[in-house]
Amino acid sequence: MKRFLFSALAFLLFGAFLTEMIRTYPGYMLLAVGGKRIEMNLWVAVGAVALAMLLLFLVFWLLRSLFRGVEGGVSRIRFGRTRVARRRLTNGLVEFMEGNWARARRQLLKSAPRSDAPLINYLAAARSAFELGYRDEANELLAKAEASGEDTRLAVALSQARMQLLDKHYEQCIASLERAKQVEPKHPAVLQMLKQAYYQLEDWNHLRDLLPDLEKHANMPEEEMQQLEQEVYQHQLLEAGARRNAEKLSDIWQSFSGRWQRNMDLRGLYAEQLHRVDRDEEAEKHLRWILNHEWRADLGRLYGCLTGADAGAQLTVADGWLKEYGENADLYTCLGRLCLRNELWGKARQHFEKSLILRSDPATSAELARLLHALGEREAAAELYKEGLIQAVSNLPQLPLPGQSVSLT
Repeated sequence: MKRFLFSALAFLLFGAFLTEMIRTYPGYMLLAVGGKRIEMNLWVAVGAVALAMLLLFLVFWLLRSLFRGVEGGVSRIRFGRTRVARRRLTNGLVEFMEGNWARARRQLLKSAPRSDAPLINYLAAARSAFELGYRDEANELLAKAEASGEDTRLAVALSQARMQLLDKHYEQCIASLERAKQVEPKHPAVLQMLKQAYYQLEDWNHLRDLLPDLEKHANMPEEEMQQLEQEVYQHQLLEAGARRNAEKLSDIWQSFSGRWQRNMDLRGLYAEQLHRVDRDEEAEKHLRWILNHEWRADLGRLYGCLTGADAGAQLTVADGWLKEYGENADLYTCLGRLCLRNELWGKARQHFEKSLILRSDPATSAELARLLHALGEREAAAELYKEGLIQAVSNLPQLPLPGQSVSLT
């Protein structure tokens, strides 16, 4: 209220002052434009100039308001469509996450032309089309995704590789991942999918080359990483053994770190492959090292089959295991074979018989039968051969036989 009264008072004073100025100083203004002369009162001229400026301001204000109105309408139309596109993208991604592939594909493709991130639209739509079985359309959408902007090669290559991996097109998957590696060589997803593709192809050499990068960059749990590493090494040893390539087998073993050379499973497998390529003397050293630390039945049986450098020393070592590990059917079979190698027929027979007392075993029965046959005890040998054969073929159906009055059921 005070401000209003003050403004009114100031306006009245200004009006009185202006009236007095007009009366006291009437003034005169002469304008000469070309050959024309315009005469008027100074205060009238001042009023005309003020009125002209006011009109000019009003015209400018009206034009600016009109321009803003048009611009606002255009923005509302444009951003309204953008908001619709964003809403469709959001809905499409929700459908995609829920596995509603047909709805996801439809929403994502509708919003793609006006999307702020068309790459997302096309990649998700391509995966949806793939899940619906539209392989050609999926490839076309991936091409659109790659053309939708810069720095799209990695995302497109990864998406394409995932689909090829699901389709079990492992060679094509590896080709796509190699393109991705050119962009990001240490990307965890690239490494993980390469691991899966090589594993499915049983390409153990390439998989082994990948192990250092997997350990550093793939974020794999330590236990899973160690299991994969051991499996790769085992397959490499088996492949070299199957090809009877003794030099390759030795090179592979020497390439292992000390930690893996001390691994019991891996060292035992290496000894088996050495026996396979006729390197029994070297295999005997490895098996002796393992069995001196712990008893393993399968390796104990294998030890009895080796032709070491010194058969007597082998037998002495095995006798020591009997004292350390106690009575064991597999160890007795091993001792029996080593006694045969040392031509200790009586001791060999005793060990085989003790093994059969502890456990019926076709191989041990065959070993003892062979020995008895050579010793001239043919009837006992024939009985053991029969027992061993029955043990080996234990799933014969029960059928009637000659001399039986009742069918076996």
